[in-house]
Amino acid sequence: MFGEMPYRTALRKANDHFVNEEWRDALALYDTLLERRPTRMKTYVDAVVASAMLNDSTAIMQYVVRSEMQGLSLDSLFTGVDFLSRSIGHTGLYEQVLLLVKSEQPWFTRVANNYLLGYYEFRRDAARTLSIADELLAVMPRQINYLKSKANALLLAGDNEAAVEVQKSILQLDSLDFDANIFLGSYYAVKGQERLDSIDERYLDSMDGTLSMQGPSFRTEKREVLDTDIACARHYFTVAASIKSNRYLTEQLDRLSQLTDALPQSSGIVSPLLRRLKQE
Repeated sequence: MFGEMPYRTALRKANDHFVNEEWRDALALYDTLLERRPTRMKTYVDAVVASAMLNDSTAIMQYVVRSEMQGLSLDSLFTGVDFLSRSIGHTGLYEQVLLLVKSEQPWFTRVANNYLLGYYEFRRDAARTLSIADELLAVMPRQINYLKSKANALLLAGDNEAAVEVQKSILQLDSLDFDANIFLGSYYAVKGQERLDSIDERYLDSMDGTLSMQGPSFRTEKREVLDTDIACARHYFTVAASIKSNRYLTEQLDRLSQLTDALPQSSGIVSPLLRRLKQE
C-alpha cells in the first residue's frame, strides 16, 4: 500500500506519525521512504530516534548500518540525532544511540567517545566526562582538547589540585596555551590572596592591645607567599597577556603588582572592626 503512495504524501504521513508519537507507524513509512531515496540522511535520523523511543536497539543499529552502507557520514547521523532528540525533549536518546554504536561497532569507539564527551560536558556530568576523557587520552595522550575536558571535569568535581596538574601538563605540551595560563594564573592568584588574608587575620588575632612582637615573622610568611603563589600567578598572567591581552589580565597584573608584605593596621578602629566582622 505504501509503495503506491506518492513520496511527498508518504513523507508527510510519516512526519505526522512522528509528531503524534506513533513510532511504529512512522517506522513503517520510513522503510518505504528509504527504499525510494536511500541516501536521504534526515529519514535515517528520524528512524533512529523513533526506534530509540521504542527502546529497540536492533532497529537502531539496522538504520545505522543501512546509512553506512549508503556511504553516509556517521558524524551527520549523530549530529542529526542530537538535534532531534533535544527538540522533542528526550536528550537521553542521543546518549543511548552513541553508547549502542560504541558497543556494537567498537571500531567507531573514538568517534562515539568524541560525541559522548561533548554531551557529558554539556550536561555538566563530571564523572562521565572524566571516564570518557580518560578513554580518549589512553589512545591520544597528547591531545590538548581532551586534557582540557579532563581538567574542567576535575574542577567541576571539586578536585582543584588534580585540575591544576592537568593544566600544567597542557603547558608542557604547549607553553603558550592561553586557556591553561589563564586557569593557572587565576588559581594561584586566588590561592595566594587567601593565604595573605589568612596571615593578616592571624596577625590581628595575635594583637592584645599592644604592638605584636611577632610582626617580622608574619611579614616573612607574606614574603614567602609573594615569592611563590603570587609570583606564579603573575608569570601565568604575563604569558597569557603576551598571547592575547584583555581587561581582566591587565587588572589582575596591576592588582598583584601592588601586593606587599605590609601588615594590616593594628590600632584604632580597624582591628576591633575586623574582629567583630569575623565573629558575626
